[in-house]
Amino acid sequence: MRMLVVSHVLPFPGKSGQQRRVAYKLRAFREYFNVTFLTTVPAPQVEATREELAAYCHEAIVLPSQYTGPVQQMRSVWFAMRTGLKRSNYAIGHVDLTAERLHAALNGHRFDVAVYEYWHAVNSVRALHRKGVPAVLDMHNILWQSYRRQLADRAVPDGVARRRVQRYRAAEEQAWKRFDALIAINRAEERIVQQMLPSKPVYYAPMGVDMGRWVYGWQPAAPPRVAYYGGLGAAHNQRSAHHTYERIMPLIWQDRPETELWIVGSGPPADIRALADADPRVRVTGFVDDVQRVLATMSVVLCPWEGTYGFRSRLIEVMAVGVPVVASPDAVYGMGMHAGRGIFLPEDDAGMAQAALDLLRDPDFARAQSQAARAQVVDSFSYEATYIKLARDLAGDFAA
Repeated sequence: MRMLVVSHVLPFPGKSGQQRRVAYKLRAFREYFNVTFLTTVPAPQVEATREELAAYCHEAIVLPSQYTGPVQQMRSVWFAMRTGLKRSNYAIGHVDLTAERLHAALNGHRFDVAVYEYWHAVNSVRALHRKGVPAVLDMHNILWQSYRRQLADRAVPDGVARRRVQRYRAAEEQAWKRFDALIAINRAEERIVQQMLPSKPVYYAPMGVDMGRWVYGWQPAAPPRVAYYGGLGAAHNQRSAHHTYERIMPLIWQDRPETELWIVGSGPPADIRALADADPRVRVTGFVDDVQRVLATMSVVLCPWEGTYGFRSRLIEVMAVGVPVVASPDAVYGMGMHAGRGIFLPEDDAGMAQAALDLLRDPDFARAQSQAARAQVVDSFSYEATYIKLARDLAGDFAA
């Protein structure tokens, strides 16, 4: 069977969750399909990208991006103002991955199914439908929900933000209807799509991890370390790191003053770095090459996330290493996590501090929870339980 993957996200270098998801899926798809990967990159990068993609697919179609120069940028700004969508929707869907470009690039090719990463290139689906090729959308998450958070982070006035989100949501939900099937990243989003589009197949494929890469290695250090882990270039992760330091750690320090707070993640801004300068109990790592080794020394990882959308793949990585997690219910909304199996989900800051203290006070309890964390990831979020299952399901349902 032959599969086309249409993506503006490359599977390398693998620093972001979306890149790792694309890479894992391509690896799994190759076990069931002859895979062609189609993307666009700046013209000088075409040959190098095609060469690097050879390790991920059977054939790579790399088109030079046509979204270049100030004229295109001005058009994308006008598009965003006129439609309420993002500039990336214009660059991907109206310039780089149009139906006309796909039709020309795929001349002479035959496919049994196509998988799209994100909905931005939805207009190009008609080029595949003309060939009789069904198109499946990996939503990655419901983007209008993350867009709402982005606008809040930028302090866009409420009325303006509400109108933009409404327009973006309408466009996204209309896009879903043009695909033949969809892939949801969490159970809550799966239910939303099933209720809106009851006649369409919806596959469930959460973010998985390679258990061979994320090996069990929990060895908590002394004095004990409590961590916040996440990419610190993002405003919501910066807020969560401050929340951990300002509202949860003081409650832990009252009982365990020797405990260190480690803020682990790339791109920490000056105000996060300043926490370590002002407080000797705080360590800010910045980017770490071997993050598994650092995480393995933590007694517990805290995640006071706000917002019920998407998928926190960082928590899966932490638990795979064997580190117990204390998170807000929002952080795992729709992820199908089982509380008490290596992860605890208190409702407030006091509860989060207490759950962390329970782990710090009782080494035997913490060790049992470490093993339970690993077991839960193996059962539900391993590469085999997520991406191989998705590939097998698609192969069964779209067999020629």
